[in-house]
Amino acid sequence: MKRWRIIALSILLAVTMGCAIDNRSFLTRNIAFSDSQKLVAEGKLEKGLEKLEQAAREEPENKEIRTMLMRLRDQVLGKLLIEADNLRYAGDLDQAEQGYQRVLSMYPFNERAKEGIEALKTERRHIASVESARALLARNDLAKAETLVRAILQENPQQSHARQLISEINSHLSRPEVTHLALESAFKKALTMEFKDTDLKSVFEIMARTAGINFVFDKDIRQDAKISIFVRNNTIEDILKLLLTTNQLAYKVLNNNSLLIYPNTPAKQKDYQELVVRSFQVAHTDVKQMVAMVRGIVKAKDIYVNEQLNLFIMRDTLEAIRLTERLVTLNDLAEPEVMLDVVILDIARNNDFLLGPKFPQSITYGAAGVTAATATTTAGVTPGLVLLNQVGFDGLKSFAVDSRAVIDFLHNLSTGDVLANPRIRVANREKAKIHVGEKRPFFTANVQPGITAVVTSTPTFIDLGVKLDVEPRVGVNSDVTMKITLEVSSRISDITGPSNATAPLIGTRNAETMLTLKDGETQVLAGLIDNRETRSISGLAGLLNIPGLDRLTSNQKINRTKNEIVLLITPRIIRNIPKPSNLESEYHFGTASEAGKLPIAIQRTAAQSLAIAPSGPVQGTARTVSDAFAPSADQQAAPNPFANVSTTSPSLTIQAPTNVGLDKEFSVNVRLVGAKATVNADVQLNYEASVLEALDGGPKSGSRVLKLGKDQTAGLATQLRFKVIAANPGATEINIQSATAEDIEHGDSVDVTLPPPAAINIK
Repeated sequence: MKRWRIIALSILLAVTMGCAIDNRSFLTRNIAFSDSQKLVAEGKLEKGLEKLEQAAREEPENKEIRTMLMRLRDQVLGKLLIEADNLRYAGDLDQAEQGYQRVLSMYPFNERAKEGIEALKTERRHIASVESARALLARNDLAKAETLVRAILQENPQQSHARQLISEINSHLSRPEVTHLALESAFKKALTMEFKDTDLKSVFEIMARTAGINFVFDKDIRQDAKISIFVRNNTIEDILKLLLTTNQLAYKVLNNNSLLIYPNTPAKQKDYQELVVRSFQVAHTDVKQMVAMVRGIVKAKDIYVNEQLNLFIMRDTLEAIRLTERLVTLNDLAEPEVMLDVVILDIARNNDFLLGPKFPQSITYGAAGVTAATATTTAGVTPGLVLLNQVGFDGLKSFAVDSRAVIDFLHNLSTGDVLANPRIRVANREKAKIHVGEKRPFFTANVQPGITAVVTSTPTFIDLGVKLDVEPRVGVNSDVTMKITLEVSSRISDITGPSNATAPLIGTRNAETMLTLKDGETQVLAGLIDNRETRSISGLAGLLNIPGLDRLTSNQKINRTKNEIVLLITPRIIRNIPKPSNLESEYHFGTASEAGKLPIAIQRTAAQSLAIAPSGPVQGTARTVSDAFAPSADQQAAPNPFANVSTTSPSLTIQAPTNVGLDKEFSVNVRLVGAKATVNADVQLNYEASVLEALDGGPKSGSRVLKLGKDQTAGLATQLRFKVIAANPGATEINIQSATAEDIEHGDSVDVTLPPPAAINIK
């Protein structure tokens, strides 16, 4: 008998101690599943995925394994595809192809990997075309190189090699009013012209004899007009542009060495100016907005809009067409898109305890032979007292006590996890809505008065569960600013109103925030917790309040409920707007009357006295470069009036806002002014790392080395983005500590003047 008592007590002790066992005892006990969790925790995602697939094959009906398999599969695939995409964007095409093939070996029907393989083929073809264009550029064949590169950009406007090469071509390309003039070598001959109050006809005659160029004049040109020009050592093309512009004239190419000169008036332009017709297919922007921009900036002559095909046809000069091409390329960009990887976890825990002894809590007495009905009732005396007086204590013969003592050791543990992992793709500045829950109907009774009352019920559906609204804004620095609104709702009970009408009582938990994340960065939003505990204790009166005996003689019932919502959100940028270089975002427009017309450029020459012929009908001379500055043997060179003017060295400028608010972003522009196009410079820029944070993705060391010059895409200027991270208002400085420059053509070092520090007030 004692042995059985010991066994019973041991079982009771084991069950009581088992109440504290962790909830993990209720999880899956699959060996492959446990191994996969360990591998995933170690970062070995692919091996963990293999083990998880093995566990899914062993237990195909296990929902927990299937859920984790789907989530881990998406995670592994996303990681491999992102790595392959990054390699492709970085130009490592062979490694990128291995990454895509690795995905296809695991999942042969993955569409994204197939698209990556096709994109690699197209990229290799584009790179080969770019190399051909670069060879044409090396042979100074700018026109063919530009045509080849523009064909590549029509297929893929974001092709990095083509964008870099077109910037280089644009920096070398000098497109005059008529393309043939730039290709004619006779117009590149250097010439010195010195005329004062000379007939226009005589000047063109001397230029024709000197350079071997034929001029044909319109009948409306006044050839007896007087002009004065003093230009040394400049090409015939530049001098001709200067003459025509200052006298309101224009030209048209007739053949390799013949030009037609006519007045630059609207009527004559209609007769002589060549026009080009070009159609522009707008892929991403509204064609009406694009046409409105072209009309406002280029002042196009004729435009036809086809809204059905989203294209417009333009008829204008070649220069205006080229300008419109650049405008369309800069503005016809796809809207940025971001993939939101959301994990919503609803954790519910119910923990119920019923522990302790339950002793008899009442004693029952019964009177023998006398009942309350036989007792006479005296006025003013209760029946119970009358019964007690008649019977007395001797009459209490029946005595009953409950002989059972119950010991409770019940423990109920229930877990409920609702896991949702939606992935939603949303365009820039559009709202994405996610609802995980149910639409529960609530009925409303309507009574229509009358002889016979008619009662109708109308259901009203209310959304319960987790509602998530996200509105992303994609920045050019690969960051995503999101406005997040989270609402968690559940039905608690019903409330009774007038006429016994009921209405549901809905419990809600809300959170709203604005946050900025980098591409691929995960943010956790947690803390929406509903934690409740109900405790009831029953026992013997008196003993229940004695310390030490209360636990031994009382029965406790404890109910604990916990509910928590955890939100993990990860933005992954699918497509972003490329940041244009300075050559792309800023370029020459022309004049107000002629869009696309290049400026007149006169080469700088050393200062000399003018040797103007004082006699003859033509007061002046025109000489080629070989004899332009050759003084006679008995003539002494005149003193140079600009001999005392020193040539200034290039200088750096730094521009930054004076006042910036806390936790705000701003731009700092650094420009090298007065330097030749063949100069490369390294600039050391310093800032306070405890106050400002550079947003270029580099180290947070408080220092940056900026590259400026010919070899850089941005040229002689660059821009940096900063963010204020200081906790309190104050002041800070951004300064340039040092700068080294070199002329890469001659190999000479160049002195650079440093600017004063840029002071910024933080408010």
